[in-house]
Amino acid sequence: MLHRPSSAENIGAVARVLANFDLPRLSVVAPASWSGVPRTGRGENAREDVFRRARRTARKAVGVLESAEVKSDLASALAGTVWACGTTSRAVEGRPQLTPRELGAEVARRTGTGRVAVVLGEERRGLSDSELTLCSAVCTIPTSDAYDSMNLAQAAAVLAYEIALGRGAGLGSLPATEPARHETVEAFWSRTKALLAGAGYLNPQNPDAILAEWRLLLARAEPTQREVELLAAAVRTLERTLAIGPAGGEGNG
Repeated sequence: MLHRPSSAENIGAVARVLANFDLPRLSVVAPASWSGVPRTGRGENAREDVFRRARRTARKAVGVLESAEVKSDLASALAGTVWACGTTSRAVEGRPQLTPRELGAEVARRTGTGRVAVVLGEERRGLSDSELTLCSAVCTIPTSDAYDSMNLAQAAAVLAYEIALGRGAGLGSLPATEPARHETVEAFWSRTKALLAGAGYLNPQNPDAILAEWRLLLARAEPTQREVELLAAAVRTLERTLAIGPAGGEGNG
C-alpha cells in the first residue's frame, strides 16, 4: 500500500516489484495533486496522467497497475484489513518494531486470517505518527546511519522479497479465529473518544495523546472481531446511560 506517492515512476517500479514476487495486489492512497490538472497536459485528469507515466516503469507489470485500488485516505484504504504494518526509519515507542525478515514471517502467519497490508509512506516525509497509529506494527529496514533514506521502490523490493521468503518457509498460521477488522476498531475508537471527551476524561487540547496509549494496549491484546463488537456495545450502553456521544444524543467529540 502506497500512501500519497509523489512519483509516477516509483508507482510503476513498485508494481514491477510486486509482480516479481507474485504479490498482485497494490493499493494507493491518492495525493491531493491527483485531483488537479495533469502535469504533462495529457489525459483527462492528473490521476490518469500519473498512471500513464507509471506504465513506463511497470513494464510487464501493467496488470498490477490496472487492478490497483485507489482510495482517498489511509483509513478507507485499510478497511477490510485485519492487520497492517507501517514502514518508517524512526523508532516508534510502544509499538512492535519488526525487521524485514520478521515482517515476512508475520505476514505469512496472518494472511490465513484475513487481508493484511504493508504501508509505505510518501517519498519525502514517510508516514506521520498519526498515520502509523492506524497500523498494528512498524517495520524498519536497517540501513547505514550515514545515509538511511531509501528509494520507495527499493524499499518495496526489500520487503516484497522478505514476504515472498516468509510465504515459502512453511510457518505455522494463527489460530482460526476472526481477527478484528480495521474499520470496526476505528469505529470503536471514534465512539470511545466521544464518550471519554464528553465525560471529561480527555484533555480537550490534546485528546489523542492518552488515546494513543489506549490504542497500543488494545493492539497488544489482538482482539477478535467479536471482542471488539462487545467493547463497542459496552460503549453504546454507556453513551445512552450518560447521555453522551451518538447514542446519548449529545454528539461530543
